Amino acid sequence: MKIGVKTFGDGNFLKHFEKSADFFEIMAAQKNDYSFLKNFSLPTVIHAEHHNLGINPADITRKEESLKSLNFARAIADMTGAKKIVVHAGVIEKGNKNHSLKNAINFFREINDERILIENLAQKYEDKKKKGLCSTPRKIKKFMKKTNKKFCFDINHALQGKNFNGKYNFIKKYIELNPAHYHIGGQTFTERKEHLCLENSELDLKKILSYYPADAEITLETEVDVEKTKKDIEIIRNVLKELGK
Repeated sequence: MKIGVKTFGDGNFLKHFEKSADFFEIMAAQKNDYSFLKNFSLPTVIHAEHHNLGINPADITRKEESLKSLNFARAIADMTGAKKIVVHAGVIEKGNKNHSLKNAINFFREINDERILIENLAQKYEDKKKKGLCSTPRKIKKFMKKTNKKFCFDINHALQGKNFNGKYNFIKKYIELNPAHYHIGGQTFTERKEHLCLENSELDLKKILSYYPADAEITLETEVDVEKTKKDIEIIRNVLKELGK
């Protein structure tokens, strides 16, 4: 398996992981200059902006903004030679007539780029009026078929908002969709926190990774802290060593 670290645009952060990471994932925020990536030789994965940054392919009134954002991500991918661009399909707000699954499907149908990977989103948010698209294996499968796009599996999103029973066999349904990429971060269920360092996580990392294929490429979506991330890499590599992967 290959392990990557993620940043919004901190080249100094990435310098600490040139030898310990297998790749870098870059959140392509339009406000940032990514020319510093030319100084790195590791492969890159690009992540397009999402609804937390005002982008939503499911919102017909934001189509132009969403397209501009995705094209920015595609340009960064062109610059770095990235073969993957992770994108959120969108979020629907109950009662908002401008939001729909159809809008999101049409948006991605119009973009012919085999690098695009659709990431699964949470079924539930703190704002109960909102729900993420592609939140279950069945919904992801239909979306992939209608848009001809590939899949990025985020374990934290799959568990977000759920009353987790401690059983991880649900992962099999996601793996059957043949994810082209994976995201994982620390997560707690008592306080319902995500993207923590792995040391403070309640997830059973060994059980989770036992389901992943040997060639999985996994981005650590953990706290953006140099020392904590160094520890995260050590933790996940030790687990993979135990599993023989």
